[in-house]
Amino acid sequence: MPTPLSDVRGYGKPAEDVVWYSAPDLFDNITVLLDMSAHLPKASELADRVAQIGLADVIDEFALRRIAADARKLMSTDAANAHAVLGRVAALQWDVDGLQRHHRSAISLGDPALSRWDYSTSLFLVGEVGESYEIVHDAWQEAPDNLSLLDHLIASAVHAARFGEAQEFCSRRRKLAPKRDLPLGSVVGDLAQAVRQGEFSEEGAREALRTADSLRSDARIRPNGAIVVPSRDEPGSFLFEYRLITSPTDAGNLNEALALRWAESPKAMADPGLKFLPMFIGTVVNGSYT
Repeated sequence: MPTPLSDVRGYGKPAEDVVWYSAPDLFDNITVLLDMSAHLPKASELADRVAQIGLADVIDEFALRRIAADARKLMSTDAANAHAVLGRVAALQWDVDGLQRHHRSAISLGDPALSRWDYSTSLFLVGEVGESYEIVHDAWQEAPDNLSLLDHLIASAVHAARFGEAQEFCSRRRKLAPKRDLPLGSVVGDLAQAVRQGEFSEEGAREALRTADSLRSDARIRPNGAIVVPSRDEPGSFLFEYRLITSPTDAGNLNEALALRWAESPKAMADPGLKFLPMFIGTVVNGSYT
């Protein structure tokens, strides 16, 4: 049986908390991805409204439908941005087919790099983490010197358990901006080193995270951030605190389901020491963020 998720005594006091994304990061970026060359404030207004709804603890479905209706009115004058907004609306409605259709249209009509970045974010929200990473990697190849996009790529690589690749991206980031802070740099190096030393495998960590995202997606629960916590007491061990827009009780239920899934997964159990351990944290109590 895998280690109970409630038993994290081995991690002691975190050596370093590394917040690599948060809900505002996920939802606000659409307002900067839109191409403003058309000078249509309506598009940016709709994007802001989507962002605010995405940050709420409960999704306002009626408001989303109103935004979608307004976005469709822009199709004749600003189709790329209209599709971008509709793709994000579809993500919040957990309509995977819809978000793929609209974001792919936005990519064909608008800026390929920024549109792919936005597409990646929507895929991540609905739990399609592997595809999200591939898409943002494609976006980065379109704009390899975009530092914000490179930061997003590093975070995406970590969540996809591509630690070696994340370390390479960190090296490139340091070369491009040696004086700019790189919060994930240290923990990415520690994760990659732990894999090289055989503490756990990328395949096992990837399966653990894929299972976690599958459970989150099935429950239609949105992410609110993540912290990778290196253990002070057990070198080579990491706690991946996966913060969700849901109650602590619901997060606890997901943790129990996650432990059961691990027990049934040969790939996850390929790392019997479970030195890379995801755990859900609920961040909404009585309707307010904690």
